[in-house]
Amino acid sequence: MRQVIFQNFRVLFIDEIDSTNQWMQNRIKSGVSISDLVLCADYQTSGKGMGENHWHSEKGKNLLFSLGMDAGFIAASAQFLITQIIALAVVDELSALTREKDFRIKWPNDIFYQRKKLGGVLISNTIRNGQLDESVIGVGLNINQANFPEWIPRPVSLRQIVDREFDLQKILKGILRRFRYRVNQAQSMEGLGIINNEYHQKLFRIGEWHRYKIKEEIAELRIKGIGEYGMLVMETREGKTIPCDFKTIRFLF
Repeated sequence: MRQVIFQNFRVLFIDEIDSTNQWMQNRIKSGVSISDLVLCADYQTSGKGMGENHWHSEKGKNLLFSLGMDAGFIAASAQFLITQIIALAVVDELSALTREKDFRIKWPNDIFYQRKKLGGVLISNTIRNGQLDESVIGVGLNINQANFPEWIPRPVSLRQIVDREFDLQKILKGILRRFRYRVNQAQSMEGLGIINNEYHQKLFRIGEWHRYKIKEEIAELRIKGIGEYGMLVMETREGKTIPCDFKTIRFLF
């Protein structure tokens, strides 16, 4: 394991680990602060996604890291703000690197290029007295991988998009720099408004009519925006709004 310091982040690099998020959570359980600590791995043997999903990545080809955040300034009811901050940091960096404009945030936790999945975010929070305490932010991004197993639905990498390889550490530093900027922005009401507006601008399928599966029914709906507690607000053709959590709605392609 080697270490670098970047903009007050302590960044640790490791060849292989079961899960960078689990490593962070173990430190929290042992009473060690994870604030501004980053663990980046070449390979994860048990990388996790949302729910029971697993994250597949070819060794040494992609960006796999977990970031520890002191989230004490955020109310537990507003914890979706962390998702917005990290998603915008990632999309902004990828857009600047490639000069491509088609990177989008697919609610609740995926990074898309056009209709394909480039990465994902997995966040776990600890709560104390109604406020967030520390947050573990896991990020997996397909960067230099050229081929993917057939069982992965609609994958894409930066290399496939622009036909060249990238410096993983440089991308990590860019994301961390933009993350710091967004955290500072979130300290004011004006900044929160900017974050919310820019998040909606980057939201995959917002305002477009598509088919979705809600519980056991398939319907044509459009995304109206993000509502209370980070729920996805859908709208029917008749103008009815339906708030959804990630367990009740499924995107159809």
